[in-house]
Amino acid sequence: MAPVARTVLLATAYYVLILLLSSSLIRADNRPSKITVYNYLSIQGSNSTSGYNTVLCGQPPSAQPNSFGQTYCFDMPLLKKRSLTSRLLGRVQGTFVFTALEGSIVFVSETFTLNRTSPKGTFTGVGLEFMGRVSSKPITGGTDDFAFADGVATTTPLSNGTDAVGNFFAWFKYDFVFSFRNSLK
Repeated sequence: MAPVARTVLLATAYYVLILLLSSSLIRADNRPSKITVYNYLSIQGSNSTSGYNTVLCGQPPSAQPNSFGQTYCFDMPLLKKRSLTSRLLGRVQGTFVFTALEGSIVFVSETFTLNRTSPKGTFTGVGLEFMGRVSSKPITGGTDDFAFADGVATTTPLSNGTDAVGNFFAWFKYDFVFSFRNSLK
Protein backbone atom coordinates (compact mmCIF):
# COMPACT_ATOMS: atom_id res chain seq x y z
CA MET A 1 0.00 0.00 0.00
CA ALA A 2 1.34 3.43 -0.94
CA PRO A 3 2.37 5.76 1.95
CA VAL A 4 -0.29 8.37 1.01
CA ALA A 5 -3.07 5.76 0.90
CA ARG A 6 -1.93 4.34 4.24
CA THR A 7 -1.94 7.83 5.80
CA VAL A 8 -5.44 8.56 4.45
CA LEU A 9 -6.69 5.19 5.72
CA LEU A 10 -5.20 5.75 9.21
CA ALA A 11 -6.55 9.32 9.36
CA THR A 12 -10.03 8.11 8.36
CA ALA A 13 -9.97 5.31 10.94
CA TYR A 14 -8.81 7.78 13.62
CA TYR A 15 -11.59 10.23 12.67
CA VAL A 16 -14.26 7.50 12.83
CA LEU A 17 -12.94 6.35 16.23
CA ILE A 18 -13.08 9.90 17.61
CA LEU A 19 -16.66 10.30 16.33
CA LEU A 20 -17.75 7.03 17.93
CA LEU A 21 -16.12 7.85 21.26
CA SER A 22 -17.50 11.39 21.35
CA SER A 23 -21.05 10.25 20.51
CA SER A 24 -20.83 7.68 23.34
CA LEU A 25 -19.68 10.34 25.77
CA ILE A 26 -22.43 12.73 24.72
CA ARG A 27 -25.07 9.99 25.01
CA ALA A 28 -23.79 9.04 28.46
CA ASP A 29 -24.60 12.55 29.74
CA ASN A 30 -28.31 11.99 29.00
CA ARG A 31 -28.55 8.49 30.44
CA PRO A 32 -30.69 8.60 33.56
CA SER A 33 -30.23 6.44 36.64
CA LYS A 34 -33.83 6.97 37.84
CA ILE A 35 -37.07 8.37 36.41
CA THR A 36 -40.53 8.63 37.99
CA VAL A 37 -43.66 9.13 35.87
CA TYR A 38 -47.41 8.80 36.38
CA ASN A 39 -49.82 6.88 34.21
CA TYR A 40 -53.58 7.09 33.74
CA LEU A 41 -55.30 3.90 32.56
CA SER A 42 -58.91 4.13 31.38
CA ILE A 43 -60.60 0.93 30.15
CA GLN A 44 -63.50 1.44 27.76
CA GLY A 45 -66.84 0.85 29.47
CA SER A 46 -69.61 -1.16 27.78
CA ASN A 47 -71.50 1.96 26.63
CA SER A 48 -68.58 4.38 26.37
CA THR A 49 -67.51 6.10 23.16
CA SER A 50 -64.87 8.45 24.59
CA GLY A 51 -62.33 9.07 27.34
CA TYR A 52 -60.59 5.68 27.26
CA ASN A 53 -57.05 4.58 26.31
CA THR A 54 -57.39 0.83 26.86
CA VAL A 55 -59.70 -1.67 25.11
CA LEU A 56 -60.51 -5.36 25.37
CA CYS A 57 -58.80 -6.78 22.26
CA GLY A 58 -59.12 -10.53 22.94
CA GLN A 59 -60.97 -12.97 25.16
CA PRO A 60 -61.46 -16.72 25.65
CA PRO A 61 -63.93 -18.49 23.35
CA SER A 62 -66.23 -19.26 26.30
CA ALA A 63 -67.18 -17.21 29.35
CA GLN A 64 -64.90 -17.51 32.40
CA PRO A 65 -65.89 -16.96 36.04
CA ASN A 66 -63.25 -14.19 36.23
CA SER A 67 -61.06 -12.21 33.81
CA PHE A 68 -58.83 -15.20 32.94
CA GLY A 69 -57.68 -15.03 29.32
CA GLN A 70 -58.85 -11.48 28.63
CA THR A 71 -56.34 -9.42 26.65
CA TYR A 72 -56.25 -5.63 26.68
CA CYS A 73 -54.39 -3.27 24.33
CA PHE A 74 -53.39 0.17 25.56
CA ASP A 75 -51.86 3.50 24.52
CA MET A 76 -51.58 5.60 27.67
CA PRO A 77 -49.97 8.92 28.62
CA LEU A 78 -46.86 9.18 30.78
CA LEU A 79 -47.22 12.31 32.91
CA LYS A 80 -44.90 14.32 35.14
CA LYS A 81 -47.49 14.48 37.95
CA ARG A 82 -50.65 12.63 38.93
CA SER A 83 -52.98 14.87 36.93
CA LEU A 84 -54.37 14.69 33.39
CA THR A 85 -53.37 18.35 32.98
CA SER A 86 -49.77 17.60 33.99
CA ARG A 87 -46.91 17.83 31.48
CA LEU A 88 -46.98 14.95 28.96
CA LEU A 89 -43.57 13.22 28.92
CA GLY A 90 -44.39 10.42 26.48
CA ARG A 91 -46.55 7.32 26.11
CA VAL A 92 -46.65 3.67 27.11
CA GLN A 93 -48.12 1.21 24.61
CA GLY A 94 -48.63 -2.54 24.78
CA THR A 95 -50.84 -5.32 26.06
CA PHE A 96 -51.77 -7.06 29.28
CA VAL A 97 -53.33 -10.50 29.66
CA PHE A 98 -55.06 -11.92 32.74
CA THR A 99 -53.10 -15.14 33.27
CA ALA A 100 -54.31 -16.59 36.59
CA LEU A 101 -57.32 -18.86 37.04
CA GLU A 102 -57.55 -17.50 40.58
CA GLY A 103 -56.46 -14.05 41.65
CA SER A 104 -55.56 -11.04 39.57
CA ILE A 105 -52.22 -11.60 37.89
CA VAL A 106 -51.52 -10.05 34.50
CA PHE A 107 -48.68 -10.56 32.05
CA VAL A 108 -47.66 -7.13 30.75
CA SER A 109 -45.63 -6.28 27.66
CA GLU A 110 -45.11 -2.54 27.29
CA THR A 111 -42.92 -0.09 25.43
CA PHE A 112 -42.24 3.24 27.09
CA THR A 113 -41.53 6.19 24.79
CA LEU A 114 -40.18 9.39 26.32
CA ASN A 115 -40.06 11.96 23.55
CA ARG A 116 -41.12 15.26 25.11
CA THR A 117 -38.31 15.59 27.60
CA SER A 118 -34.64 14.81 28.09
CA PRO A 119 -33.70 11.97 28.12
CA LYS A 120 -35.41 10.74 24.96
CA GLY A 121 -35.95 7.25 23.60
CA THR A 122 -37.78 3.99 24.20
CA PHE A 123 -37.36 0.98 26.48
CA THR A 124 -39.38 -2.14 27.19
CA GLY A 125 -40.82 -3.67 30.34
CA VAL A 126 -42.08 -7.27 30.29
CA GLY A 127 -43.30 -9.38 33.19
CA LEU A 128 -46.02 -10.20 35.69
CA GLU A 129 -47.96 -7.64 37.69
CA PHE A 130 -50.20 -8.35 40.65
CA MET A 131 -53.34 -6.22 40.48
CA GLY A 132 -53.68 -3.84 43.42
CA ARG A 133 -50.10 -4.43 44.66
CA VAL A 134 -46.70 -2.90 44.01
CA SER A 135 -45.05 -4.99 41.28
CA SER A 136 -41.67 -4.94 39.54
CA LYS A 137 -40.56 -6.19 36.14
CA PRO A 138 -37.31 -6.03 34.20
CA ILE A 139 -36.43 -3.26 31.79
CA THR A 140 -34.81 -4.61 28.64
CA GLY A 141 -33.18 -2.82 25.77
CA GLY A 142 -33.86 0.62 24.48
CA THR A 143 -33.16 3.24 21.87
CA ASP A 144 -31.52 6.67 21.85
CA ASP A 145 -30.65 7.70 25.44
CA PHE A 146 -31.86 4.28 26.66
CA ALA A 147 -29.63 2.25 24.32
CA PHE A 148 -28.17 -0.77 26.16
CA ALA A 149 -30.49 -0.14 29.15
CA ASP A 150 -31.21 -2.70 31.82
CA GLY A 151 -33.07 -2.09 35.02
CA VAL A 152 -36.27 -2.45 36.98
CA ALA A 153 -39.69 -0.86 36.46
CA THR A 154 -41.73 -0.70 39.67
CA THR A 155 -45.46 -0.10 39.27
CA THR A 156 -47.38 1.31 42.24
CA PRO A 157 -51.20 1.44 42.04
CA LEU A 158 -52.49 4.75 43.45
CA SER A 159 -56.28 4.85 42.98
CA ASN A 160 -59.12 3.59 40.78
CA GLY A 161 -62.79 4.04 40.10
CA THR A 162 -65.36 4.62 37.34
CA ASP A 163 -65.65 7.91 35.46
CA ALA A 164 -68.82 9.76 34.41
CA VAL A 165 -69.14 7.86 31.08
CA GLY A 166 -68.64 4.36 32.55
CA ASN A 167 -64.92 3.81 31.94
CA PHE A 168 -62.93 2.05 34.68
CA PHE A 169 -59.85 4.15 35.51
CA ALA A 170 -56.71 3.71 37.58
CA TRP A 171 -53.68 5.85 38.40
CA PHE A 172 -50.22 4.31 38.64
CA LYS A 173 -46.78 5.57 39.54
CA TYR A 174 -43.82 4.08 37.65
CA ASP A 175 -40.35 4.20 39.18
CA PHE A 176 -37.64 3.23 36.71
CA VAL A 177 -34.10 2.40 37.83
CA PHE A 178 -31.58 2.02 34.99
CA SER A 179 -28.13 0.61 34.45
CA PHE A 180 -26.34 0.67 31.10
CA ARG A 181 -23.96 -1.62 29.28
CA ASN A 182 -21.36 0.26 27.27
CA SER A 183 -21.67 -1.89 24.15
CA LEU A 184 -22.59 -5.27 22.76
CA LYS A 185 -20.11 -7.98 23.68
